[in-house]
Amino acid sequence: LFIYYRRWKGGCIEPHPTDKALIVNYELEATVYGKPDNPMVEEKKHCQKIIRLRSLNFKTDPTTLAREVVDKCELIHKSQLNEVEQIIFYLKNRKDNSSNDNSHTSNRQSSQASHMRSSARPYNNGVVISSNSIGLGSTDSTRKPIRTADVTINNIDDYVELLYEELSERVRGSGMILQMARNPDNLEELEKNEACLSALARVLREDWRKSLDLSTNIIYIFFCFSTYTKFHPLIVQYKIGSLCMDVIDFELRRYETMRNELDGRKQSNYSTTLSEFAGKDKLNCSTDDSLDIMKEEKPKDMEPPRRRIPELKQRPKSGNWSNFHGTMSSSLMRNQMLNNSYHEALSSGTHTNSNTNALETNSTIEIRAQSIDSLDQNDPKIKKEEIDRLNKQLKIFAKKQEQLLRVAFYLLLNMAENVKLEEKMRRKNIVRMLVKALDRQNIDLLILIITFLKKLSIVGENKDEMCDLNIIAKLPRLFQNSHTDLVQVTLKLVFNLSFDATLRLKMVTAGYLPMLVMFINDENHHGIAVKILYHMSLDDRVKSMFIHTECVQMATDAIILNLNVKVDLDLIALCINLSLNRRNAQIMVEGQRLHSLMDRSFKYQDALLMKLLRNISQHESLQLQYIDYVGDLARVLTICEEESFIVECLGLLGNLTLTDLDYSQILQNFQLISWIRKVLIPCARLDDIVLDTIVYLGTCACDELCALLFCRAKVVISLIELLKAKQEDDEIVLQIIFVFQQILRHESTREYMIRETESPAYLIDLMHDKNEEIRKVCDYCLDIIAISDTEWAKRIKVS
Repeated sequence: LFIYYRRWKGGCIEPHPTDKALIVNYELEATVYGKPDNPMVEEKKHCQKIIRLRSLNFKTDPTTLAREVVDKCELIHKSQLNEVEQIIFYLKNRKDNSSNDNSHTSNRQSSQASHMRSSARPYNNGVVISSNSIGLGSTDSTRKPIRTADVTINNIDDYVELLYEELSERVRGSGMILQMARNPDNLEELEKNEACLSALARVLREDWRKSLDLSTNIIYIFFCFSTYTKFHPLIVQYKIGSLCMDVIDFELRRYETMRNELDGRKQSNYSTTLSEFAGKDKLNCSTDDSLDIMKEEKPKDMEPPRRRIPELKQRPKSGNWSNFHGTMSSSLMRNQMLNNSYHEALSSGTHTNSNTNALETNSTIEIRAQSIDSLDQNDPKIKKEEIDRLNKQLKIFAKKQEQLLRVAFYLLLNMAENVKLEEKMRRKNIVRMLVKALDRQNIDLLILIITFLKKLSIVGENKDEMCDLNIIAKLPRLFQNSHTDLVQVTLKLVFNLSFDATLRLKMVTAGYLPMLVMFINDENHHGIAVKILYHMSLDDRVKSMFIHTECVQMATDAIILNLNVKVDLDLIALCINLSLNRRNAQIMVEGQRLHSLMDRSFKYQDALLMKLLRNISQHESLQLQYIDYVGDLARVLTICEEESFIVECLGLLGNLTLTDLDYSQILQNFQLISWIRKVLIPCARLDDIVLDTIVYLGTCACDELCALLFCRAKVVISLIELLKAKQEDDEIVLQIIFVFQQILRHESTREYMIRETESPAYLIDLMHDKNEEIRKVCDYCLDIIAISDTEWAKRIKVS
């Protein structure tokens, strides 16, 4: 275990030779301890800190300013207050002697630039503290340009200075600060630099419309902070989230305007060409798909983790933007003028031409565009070339804009960890922005947008808004894509939305069903696709639609061919739902599938698989195929210890109402009577087993021999005792009196039921039960009793 200690010792304070600033000399000592009191490495370094007094003028009170400096700078001890005051007094009255080495003109320009910077900078009572190592402390006007390779946290003050220069310098300065922010070790130091963060927030607030590069860099810097929850209050403090939403909204509307204008020009050219070349079989539509970036870009291996800071892609190079001014639409030109840094990237260093273009007014551009529109308006070839050029420019612009959208959405996604902030985003229409951005082609951006939507979709209001925005129509093209990560996250969003019945119906209408079925045999997406299909199978109207796909065959075969002991729960649940449809059930037992399913269910005593077979047996046209398995099912009842499996076997036997089946022989051969009487003892077994046993008795009682067997074996007496104990359970009561009804239908057992049991009295009591179904069965039984016995008929009439 190594322990790192860092401490400093204060030194002398000097006035800056040229600027209105203090130079604080101090010694920084760093020590690494391996064991207590055993230093391993010691290092000392002499450093300087420059404190600039930007508000210092002839009206400044040196005492007040000195006290403020001492309070803010930890390197200055309170005992040095008088020394600081004297130096400030000296700086206040010192004359500027910097004119000896420069001409009058350059001096005037320098003073004007200094005045502009001073007027544009925000300050905190005139004190801005910046830290530099020895040799990098001077920041006068003669400093050398900073190279990107030399970016270091010690020069942060120099980079902040660039934020007060021209637009190109602001972009360069923000890029250098971004390079530092991407190193997590620098974030805490940057957090303490209030001047840097304030300047970044101000520049973003004032200049985000002017440059995509500038906006991307600054938002990226704050995104680096957003990857750690401890820095979230800092982002809230500078209101970066609100600014990001404003930037996103503006960029989406700007792109939509440009795209609509380009589409309008395409349509106009299409109509002209169609009328001129009506005799041709096919038009040359080579530009229709020129914006399909998805086909041109190779997808990355996978989306970076949420907490990973994404890399900014290299900006594409092109020719001089000004070469295209002659053929660009007015809207595209106006947006190009707002994006000065983008213009510089395309110009490849043509600084003079860039500045000239930047001075053009919107009205001049529109006049030029209108004149070009009127020029050669009847030449289809020139129009086509113009549209191709505009298409290319829009595609490049879209790629650059998507970098900004990605980092802005990513920042908001990280901030949405806070539920309150997520609610604020919802009120500012974050869902609408995300759904609108789904039309983009950038894979990384789409993965991020879908991930954000998936997170928001668990809130009811957000889900309803997505429904209103018709998000269902925008998703199919995404999970039909070849990019695995995009497909996976899109399916997860669809799964969240599929909990809503209205959205499920929209999915079916939009043709989701056959597309989802394709993923059943895909190892990457099998699980989530089956879950969505299960939700769809909940609707009875949709069950029949599965017939027109290969879902039933694929799912059934997947169950049969599964080598594991347990079947995939989602897959078996899907099949159980689908088996309620007769045609689906018929497909499941075609060929040798029924035999394979029965073998597997008996081998592993799988209750869910037996439940599937039980559902299939509900269809009368398929019951005859089970006749070979009746003996196996009856044998399992007495030897199996898995009660859930017994329940399903009893349910299956209860469904088989076959006239050719000798129920009495089955009961006797497998000694089921004694087993049944034990089950009917009140509170002896689970209610589910008791209920399905009574249902099975009702099925067997259709056979007169079985009815006689129940009377002789006192099964009816056991049912009456159970009826007394379960009077509050309507389902059990209903099934018991149904057994009575089946026994009363046979003349050989009717007399026994009336004379030797208490069943008529209980039936009279239940004649006025609250349950309508119970009343109906009681009325039927009492009608039979009244016809057969006049004495009971009188009592029934009185009741």
